Amino acid sequence: SVVVYGETGTGKEVLVQAIVHESDRKNQVFIPQNCAALPESLLESLLFGSVKGSYTGAIDRKGLFELADGGTLFLDELQAMPLTLQTKLLRVLEDGVVRRIGDAKAIQVDVRLITALNMDPFEAVKKQILREDLLYRLHVSSFHIPPLRERKQDIPLLSRHFIQTYHQQFSKNVKRLSEETKQLFMAHHWPGNVRELKHTIEHAVLMMPKEAEDITPSYLPAHLRTQKLEEGTLNASLKSQVSSFEQTLIQEALNKHHGNIKKTAAALKIPRQTLQYKLKKYADAEI
Repeated sequence: SVVVYGETGTGKEVLVQAIVHESDRKNQVFIPQNCAALPESLLESLLFGSVKGSYTGAIDRKGLFELADGGTLFLDELQAMPLTLQTKLLRVLEDGVVRRIGDAKAIQVDVRLITALNMDPFEAVKKQILREDLLYRLHVSSFHIPPLRERKQDIPLLSRHFIQTYHQQFSKNVKRLSEETKQLFMAHHWPGNVRELKHTIEHAVLMMPKEAEDITPSYLPAHLRTQKLEEGTLNASLKSQVSSFEQTLIQEALNKHHGNIKKTAAALKIPRQTLQYKLKKYADAEI
């Protein structure tokens, strides 16, 4: 079992899908379900199934545990699941069997369960919205995905990925962020995390004329377009952020050209001596 936790929009399901893709069950069924999307009664019948006549309108139906037999069931926003359902979930994990609502027959299932929360699971236990015994049953492995504001070095990489995605999807000529947009992105707090960055770039690409290559602030959503960079913050952080962006570009080019300095310098369109100087500067800074 795996628990993934982090703020909304950090990319928890992307990590979960990567885990599944590298697992022995990658060719088996994968079923995601958001626990906050349904009321308790519907969620219970969806997870565990039902038999005809067990409640008004009930039909014979397999639950997600039966449907995911041999594969993986991903329960997102586990902290939103009512405690009574968490008790039933714990029994399934301990016994490996499910009982449909209204049925006494036990059905054996082999399901790998991966769960996600949008908060620290131990904090959820303290707030009494997550059973402690369930947490320890699930908490074989756990992964915390930090918010984007705490890993701003990822912004250039993510931006290039999303630009490439939407450049192809919308048949535009967009290639890069302008320098001013880079500064805005590195200074922004990103309360919506990676999802907010993704939608920001999607909006910008949609707004751009087909021939435009640079994403300038004029194409950004209004709340970013009108954002004022605080002078002190910008002066203090701009140099380090530009340096981080440059290091990322150099490292990517080095990897692409298998460490060949001549080819890397040519790809970056800078003299070989300049590249060697920058490599030494960044290596000395790390020491």
